[in-house]
Amino acid sequence: MPWVTSHRRRVPGRWFRSTTVRSHHRRRPGGVPVVGIVIAVLIILVLIAVF
Repeated sequence: MPWVTSHRRRVPGRWFRSTTVRSHHRRRPGGVPVVGIVIAVLIILVLIAVF
């Protein structure tokens, strides 16, 4: 998931990295692709709203 690495790079705080990593590890493997799909849909909707 490239968006996870980008989030880790953007946020300088180490505590935020640890919390995000823990939340991802706690989630079920089947729930991870759904999050990516939701993010993709939100980005598409934002682009449509802007243009």
